[in-house]
Amino acid sequence: MRVKTYDIAKFIGKRVEVCGWIEDKRQLGKIVFLTLRDDSGKVQVTIKSNSKFWELANKVPRQSAIIVRGLVNKYQSTIEIIPDEVEVLAKAKHPLPLDPSGRVPALLATILDSRALSLRIPQINAIFKLRSKVTNLIHKFFSEVKGCVQVHTPKIISSGTEGGADLFEIDYFGKEAYLAQSPQLYKEQLMLAFSCVYEIAPYFRAEKSHTRKHLNEFISVDFEMAFTNYRGVMKVLEELINYVLRYIREEGKDEFEILNVDPPEPPGEIPIVTYDDAYNKLVNMGYEINWGEDLPGDTLKEISREIGDFYFVIDWPWEAKPFYIRRKGKITESFDLMYRDIELASGGTREHIKEELEKNMRDKGLNISNFEYHLKFFDYGMPPHAGFGLGLDRLMLVITGRTNIREVVLYPRDPERVSP
Repeated sequence: MRVKTYDIAKFIGKRVEVCGWIEDKRQLGKIVFLTLRDDSGKVQVTIKSNSKFWELANKVPRQSAIIVRGLVNKYQSTIEIIPDEVEVLAKAKHPLPLDPSGRVPALLATILDSRALSLRIPQINAIFKLRSKVTNLIHKFFSEVKGCVQVHTPKIISSGTEGGADLFEIDYFGKEAYLAQSPQLYKEQLMLAFSCVYEIAPYFRAEKSHTRKHLNEFISVDFEMAFTNYRGVMKVLEELINYVLRYIREEGKDEFEILNVDPPEPPGEIPIVTYDDAYNKLVNMGYEINWGEDLPGDTLKEISREIGDFYFVIDWPWEAKPFYIRRKGKITESFDLMYRDIELASGGTREHIKEELEKNMRDKGLNISNFEYHLKFFDYGMPPHAGFGLGLDRLMLVITGRTNIREVVLYPRDPERVSP
């Protein structure tokens, strides 16, 4: 019976088969102890000098892949396997670029260069198991709790969502095309048929950013809802954050124990501050900020200290938001969800009146003819709608307590890294 090491205690007195890697070897007199690790934990394999596997146990390199078949035994407080079969599947070549046990720390660059091997390190392995569980919870929230339709929009597009800024241009059979920076226009079009849609997918921005919070390829959790405004989808986002943080505490307890971190508490009702209030508060504190500009991260720490880790900043100036956001004078029906100084999500009410949308485009200096494929759908009874995009990678930074977004992304892409 093939079992995981995590469940080995259930099989005392029974013969099992376990697959994994030799993490460690210790010889005490006439006994060799192998530590066999799989992706769920580790177990001791005990081989005595009179065993036919004695020579193999001494010669096989650490981190080699093996199969062990034998009896599960409990000796004092230790659970062990007494093997009757050992099969070496692949030998590890030494020296390895990093220590898969995690006992010898490695630089982040070394970890990323050897990403697949680094996943044997328990702490790194735990991060990506948590990421999988968080993604599953997000799917469950939208599909089962909210009853939304999961969609998949194109990643190769003919024009930019925000007028062509920060786009990766590609040759598409001799035609000009781009990698999508968001599903914004497509998910708006879907409001003609669905009450709400969601998508969890990769997107691309050609920004030469060198920060701990930015990547050129990222995973976005996108949501759009018909017959509502930004206040309505803010409540959905608030529910989503509370849902994920409430259930991941239990579902990910083993991983949090390995990481030695506690995830943030579900925030409950998330506080709201307007852009104007935040701006005035920061100016009064002595910060030099021009109205209409983005609020720098170091200044947002001041806001967070007063109102909590999670908070919304709403009603941003028109200059700071894209053309599809609904205007109300000099400001917009928009919001950012913040965690301390990290922007987790951005959203707002979409302009659903075609004439107003075209005016927004002209005011942003965009060529309306480039968006005819999109604008035509606003002649077919486009309802009021709103939505948001949530950065999954940044959410994982918050949940895992890491400091660099590259730690929570399997194969990060930034201006210097396009391999492995």
